[in-house]
Amino acid sequence: MNKTACKKQFCHLDPLYNFSLNPYPDITLTKCIVCNNKTGQRKLPLLIHIDPETLIALNYTNRYCENCDILFAHKHEIEGHLTQLFLQMNPKLIGNNYLVLGTVEKKA
Repeated sequence: MNKTACKKQFCHLDPLYNFSLNPYPDITLTKCIVCNNKTGQRKLPLLIHIDPETLIALNYTNRYCENCDILFAHKHEIEGHLTQLFLQMNPKLIGNNYLVLGTVEKKA
């Protein structure tokens, strides 16, 4: 198989970042886990699918490694934001499975 046949993506746009979801609340990722350089921050909307049929764009400040082009998000922080949001909107969705699909443009 060639590289284009193996490439999986959600839409027709090329991916801008690699992404990693950090499940450990005690690890802050101030250094990149790949290159060990200091990480910065990037505030980008993350597109999140919540089961069964909910999409949400959550404006979230990710850790970012410029060398490796990786965004790191903290699972416990995202779940906290989603819980606060759904307490107001739809409490039935709290605790449902979710999947971070990627980033979206701020204009969208």
